[in-house]
Amino acid sequence: MKVLVIMLYWYPYEGPLMPIYGTVFRELMRKGAEITIVTSFPHYRKGSPETWHGYPNRLFEVSRWEGAKIIRSYVFAPVFDNEKLALVYRVLNFISFNISSLFVSIFLTGKADLIFAPSSPPLSNGIISYLVSLIKQCPMVYNAQDLYPDIAVETNLIKNSWLIGLLKMIERTVYRVSTRILTISDGMRDLISKRGVPPEKIDVIENFIDPEFITPGSRDNAFSRAYGLTDAFVVMYAGSIGIPHGVEVLVSAAEILRNEPGFMFCMVARGEKKGAVELLAREKGLRNIIFIPPQPEETASLVWASASVGVATYRKGLAHYSLPSKLLAVMCASRPVIVSADGDSQTAAIVRSSQCGLCVEPESPEQLAAAIRLLKGDPKRMDLMAKNGREYVLKNLNRGSITERYQSFFTSTSNWKCGGVGWKKC
Repeated sequence: MKVLVIMLYWYPYEGPLMPIYGTVFRELMRKGAEITIVTSFPHYRKGSPETWHGYPNRLFEVSRWEGAKIIRSYVFAPVFDNEKLALVYRVLNFISFNISSLFVSIFLTGKADLIFAPSSPPLSNGIISYLVSLIKQCPMVYNAQDLYPDIAVETNLIKNSWLIGLLKMIERTVYRVSTRILTISDGMRDLISKRGVPPEKIDVIENFIDPEFITPGSRDNAFSRAYGLTDAFVVMYAGSIGIPHGVEVLVSAAEILRNEPGFMFCMVARGEKKGAVELLAREKGLRNIIFIPPQPEETASLVWASASVGVATYRKGLAHYSLPSKLLAVMCASRPVIVSADGDSQTAAIVRSSQCGLCVEPESPEQLAAAIRLLKGDPKRMDLMAKNGREYVLKNLNRGSITERYQSFFTSTSNWKCGGVGWKKC
C-alpha cells in the first residue's frame, strides 16, 4: 500500500500531532506500507526567521524520515510580527503551500493507493488532496482533528462575513469530495454529520498517547529542581497558548489564590497568546505563576511528572471542536486533571467517564480556583484520580490498538475505487 500524506507541518516542527502521526506511519511502514509525505519547509509563525536554520526555502527538497520519503515544497513564510497583516500573511502562507504541494504531489510522488489529508491548517488542504486523488485515481481521506472554520469564527479571529461564507463553502466541499472522513471523537462526528455528511462516511479513531513515552515519575526530578517546583503544589499547563484556549482564566485563578501558600502555576508553552498572557500576569504582579520556555519532546515525562495537577482550558463553546492532547498526556503521566470546558463536550465526557479529575465551567476562575484548592486538600482523591487516568489510557487509548485501527482503516479505504465524489467499496 502506497500512502501519500499532504500536510503543512512535519518534523522537526514539534506539534501535539507529530508523535501520533509519526507512530502511525512507522507502524504502517513496519507492516509493509510505503509512505510519502509532502510538507513545507519548517517555518515559524511569529517574530522569528522565515525558515529554520538548515532549511533554505527552495522550490522543493527530497529527504528521508525513518524510511518515509519526505518532499518539502515552497512556502511563503514571512515574519508574523505585524498584527494588522498577520491574517493576510497567514492566507498567503496557506495558498503558497497549496499551490506548491499540488504540483509536487502530482509530478514528484509517483503512484499512490491512498491520499491522507490531515486538517491541520489550511482547510483547503482537503481540496488540494482531492485534486491529487483525481489525477492518481485513488481514494482520499480527510482527517478532521479540529473543525474549521468554527474555531476561527467563534474566537472572532475571522469576522468578515464574506470570508466566513467562503470558508464554510470550502468546508462543505471538502466533506463532500472526501472518500471518507476520519475524526477523533463521537462529538465531532455528530457535528460533521449535522452538516449534511452521511454518517456512514465518517469514522472515529481517537488520538492516543504512548504510555511508554510518558510514564509516571517522581515530582522530585531534574526539571522540577531546575525551576524550583519540587516543594510546591504545581498546577501545570503544558502546550499551546492560543486564542481558543482561554488561558487567561489560569492567571485569574492564580490571582485568587495569590495569598494562599504553596500554590505554583506553571506554564510550559508556546503560541500566539503566550506574550499577552505573560504580560497579564506581570501586570497583576503575580509571584505564584511561572512561564517556562517550550521543552524538547523527549522531556515530556519530566514536565508532567513535576505537576501536582494538570489543567486543560477552553473558552466557552470551543471545546466541541477539538480534543486537547494535553488531557491524554496528564492522564498518561498519572496525574489528576482539571478541565475548564463545556460540560457537554467530549473533553468533559472523558474526564467524567474515566473519573480522572474535575470539570469546571469555562472562563470561570472562581470555579477553577475552588477545584484546585479542593484537590490540594484531598491527597487520597488525587491519588485515585491519577490511577484512574492512566488505567483509562492503557485500556482505551493505547498505541497498539489505535495503530491497528489505522492500519485496518487505511487498508479498507485503499480498496475503494475510482470516481472521486461518491466512491464505493469494491
